[in-house]
Amino acid sequence: MSPRKMSTQQINTKVKTIRGGRIRDIEDCLIQYISEGRLDCVDVIVIHVGTNNVSDGDSVHAIMDDFKNLICTVRQSLPRTKLVISSILPRPTNSQANRTIYNVNNHLFSLEEQHVEILDNTLDFLYGDQPNLTLFADHVHTNVAGAKVLSHNIISCVNNLFQFSNCTSETESNFQSVRSTGRRFIPFNNTTTQEQSVSSQTYWR
Repeated sequence: MSPRKMSTQQINTKVKTIRGGRIRDIEDCLIQYISEGRLDCVDVIVIHVGTNNVSDGDSVHAIMDDFKNLICTVRQSLPRTKLVISSILPRPTNSQANRTIYNVNNHLFSLEEQHVEILDNTLDFLYGDQPNLTLFADHVHTNVAGAKVLSHNIISCVNNLFQFSNCTSETESNFQSVRSTGRRFIPFNNTTTQEQSVSSQTYWR
């Protein structure tokens, strides 16, 4: 993702990519950046990770443990910084991996953590009830079109978090806590049983 394309008049974005990175790799990078003071003035951290853990065959429990450790690291070291976890994207050709992704994402939605939000990308990467092949370069990675969708979701999420003036009514409606609007932006501590029930009915299988 391009930092320039991810930035707006009100958002100055820096992008760090760890190719082939797992959740623990992201946590290690954050620990290093925190120790160097590089995140002291950062307002929000958005993390998109987890698909390589799925490729490794990690269990849902193991992946969630890694996510919880990452969240704990950020919360303890940067209590004023907002943290967004971007949900793992579906796989175009791997039903077994999709079962793991489905379960991990649902566990993320049900976590109760203060000052942590989940960005649900799922519906934007589905065509009907199947992964949208036009958004993927292969069975794992997005193509240019898919990257644009993910970038738009992240920018809209940050706009919504800070209620920036260029956050339009259309953008705001994309982050209501019901799936009929498309994208969903969920504070962890506001997920209700009813919302989780809607989620389980509309995810791909």
